[in-house]
Amino acid sequence: AAHRAFLDRYYRVTHHVYDVSRKYFLFGRDGVLDRLLASEWTTLVEIGPGTGRNLVRLHRRRPRATLGGLEASDVMRAHAGRRCPWARIDAGFAEDADIGAVLGVRPQRILMSYSLSMFTDKDRAIDNARRHLAPGGELWVVDFADLAGLPALPRRAMRSFLSAFHVEAVPDDLPHRHGASHVDHGPFRYFVVARFGGAE
Repeated sequence: AAHRAFLDRYYRVTHHVYDVSRKYFLFGRDGVLDRLLASEWTTLVEIGPGTGRNLVRLHRRRPRATLGGLEASDVMRAHAGRRCPWARIDAGFAEDADIGAVLGVRPQRILMSYSLSMFTDKDRAIDNARRHLAPGGELWVVDFADLAGLPALPRRAMRSFLSAFHVEAVPDDLPHRHGASHVDHGPFRYFVVARFGGAE
């Protein structure tokens, strides 16, 4: 309840300018969307869709796909729902929600785009997503990495900035702990992209 209240307070002020401001530091998102669209699937759920920005881009390029989202913030869920009337956006937290219930079927793809870094328990969120994938499905994550390639001063400044908004970079060993089938990093280790299969 406390975390949901924080999210709603924050997004109530920022959701009108969120997409414009975030394009300057949420790098790697469109590259992951391109990778997703390079494979065949018909169902996808985004965990933490925010404004619905990624869902809109996926819908434009794959209009017959069934898309949905799981959003913890009531403010953002309402905003994304208005922007994406063709998608079902459910309320819930990544760590314990029934992701399969969003579309009524276990999705073939799950996307976490700069949302994992805001989750209270990142390991539980990954486990829960993998558990709800359809057979042969994939979980794709793009998020802040350890910023190790940045010079010390901007690295400290960026980490302080992220911490102020309850954002914690994805630990370097997390993808490997959960058996990621693919991991790569953006320039300066600013962001990480990881792909996971379903839980056995």
